[in-house]
Amino acid sequence: MPSEHAVRFEGVVRTYRTPTGEVRALRDVTSTLPRGGVSVVVGPSGSGKSSLLRLVAGLDSPTQGSIDVMGIEIGHASSRARRRLRRAAVGYVFQRPSDNLLAHLTVADHLRLASRSVAAAEREVMATAEALGIEHRLDHLPDELSGGEQQRVAVAQALASGASIVVTDEPTAELDSEAADVVLARIADLASRGVTFILATHDRSVMAIADHRLTLDHGVVAGSEPHRRAKVQTPEWTALRWPAAVTPDGPWLGDEDDEPVLTMLGVHKTYGEGQGEVVALDGVDIDVRAGEMIGVVGRSGSGKTTLLNLAAGWDRPDRGTVERPGGADPVWAEVAVVPQHLGLMDELSVRENVEYPARLARRLAEHRPLVDDLLDRLGLTELQHRSPRETSLGEQQRTAVARAVVLAPPLIVADEPTAHQDEGWAAAVLRTLADAVVVGGACVVATHDPDVLGAVDRTIGIADGRLDRD
Repeated sequence: MPSEHAVRFEGVVRTYRTPTGEVRALRDVTSTLPRGGVSVVVGPSGSGKSSLLRLVAGLDSPTQGSIDVMGIEIGHASSRARRRLRRAAVGYVFQRPSDNLLAHLTVADHLRLASRSVAAAEREVMATAEALGIEHRLDHLPDELSGGEQQRVAVAQALASGASIVVTDEPTAELDSEAADVVLARIADLASRGVTFILATHDRSVMAIADHRLTLDHGVVAGSEPHRRAKVQTPEWTALRWPAAVTPDGPWLGDEDDEPVLTMLGVHKTYGEGQGEVVALDGVDIDVRAGEMIGVVGRSGSGKTTLLNLAAGWDRPDRGTVERPGGADPVWAEVAVVPQHLGLMDELSVRENVEYPARLARRLAEHRPLVDDLLDRLGLTELQHRSPRETSLGEQQRTAVARAVVLAPPLIVADEPTAHQDEGWAAAVLRTLADAVVVGGACVVATHDPDVLGAVDRTIGIADGRLDRD
């Protein structure tokens, strides 16, 4: 008889050994997830969601306890048996979509290899690609795709495999709302046909399609029930002790005629050559003044990340000019960046990553109180001596935000800074960026998050590399 549940956990403990000791990610988890439909795993960053999903997919084994997947006990199965499970029954989408993809294979190659039926592969490739809006990208390699397009390819790859359980970590984190709606509609349709989806998420739109919700808090089950919207806990604000040199007394306050912090004029940027050429930006003009927080919005692949990379000095335009603090090669004290891939150094602790720009600028002593406040504000104090790899992706993202603001630079460039946060921590991130703007900086944020758009001073839309100001 087939099992009535998709997954059952009994007394599951997951402990990771690290250079600094042990991290207990899951503590005595006992619960079940139903077969068919959509189950969401929710909880604050660092609550154990990703660890739980990795156990379901057989990527890790529990330290203690048992895990039953579709009637098969996999908790202490061999790695070979767990690989067979992934081939036969469980598809997994990593939190970072690029981790699912091989650099030398096209989108079509990934979907063909994932398809179980060779005879039906071509038909399934096109049907899956069209359902997720990536049919125009079939001949492209992963590094030619935006983060959102990579996310859709990763989801498509799992769906093409025909898995009866699809486990996905933050499936909409790098998608704009329109692309997210496409993915979620496809997930809901397949769930109605009997496919089981287990999704870790902070996204309310994902929760809206859920049939069941499992809530984790510091690795402990805080609830397991048919879906009801969870309460959002907003962290209490900690006042930030800015050094005297960056207190809010800059001449820009109340002066609309101040010179822009960032100016782009006639900026054009392409990637590739010949028929493979992609126009990422086409004639972009933009100016950002001190004291402003600007939101850049657009579909995945519209050019947002390219615009931010040019603003930060990480890339050069083919034509046009970009004027920013520090000129062509700014340092941290002039332009700070929160990139999608975060760029934290694993050999440094969380605290040392946050301190790093101040240490480079030889200003660490005067900024230590601010470091303490940022760690407190962003829920990192208890994690400050761990390596970033010993923390969740949401905690790593908050570390990158703290690092970006620690010197109160004239310009902060942030790419999807709330993508891996629940509502409470997203509010803390936004408050932190806003506080940095108040002391005299400017911030350019690429985002899909409506809460971010509600916090910015103005919004610039981008589509096919062209700007449309709001």
